[in-house]
Amino acid sequence: MGRLSDWLRRKVRDPLVAELQQGATPEGVAASVSVSLAIAVNPLIGTTTLGCVVAGRLFRLNHVVMQIVNHGSFVLQVALMIPFMRIGETVTGSRHIVLTYEAIKKQYDDSLVVFFQKFWMAYVHGIIGWLLIAPAAAWLLNFGLRALFRRFMKKNPA
Repeated sequence: MGRLSDWLRRKVRDPLVAELQQGATPEGVAASVSVSLAIAVNPLIGTTTLGCVVAGRLFRLNHVVMQIVNHGSFVLQVALMIPFMRIGETVTGSRHIVLTYEAIKKQYDDSLVVFFQKFWMAYVHGIIGWLLIAPAAAWLLNFGLRALFRRFMKKNPA
């Protein structure tokens, strides 16, 4: 666990602390982290950087913080794809798609057209699940991070 914690400290914590020490407000950094994390875990791989840039411009958030969180969240994005798909399937009343390597490979080998139809719906279900969970999670995370960053600023004034 030492290597992971070292990596998180160097690549995530230290740059966020540097932003706070250079004058960013705890509220601004908290909003940037929570919005970018919500965008970074969307189930459509390859869309997060653009999504963070657009959200940063629209809401005037800190782009440096957003991209740090975005790029540090790829593993979380992949880990949450199937749970988001399951939530979307449940909400829409759809049958669960088997998402094992063997099932995906067999479907791909059998019929490419059916493969895309079937797994396109998995992505749609993933987006539905993400849209249901991410906004509320980001809102709650924002409040927790505000308190954490304010406490950090009191301990370490610039």
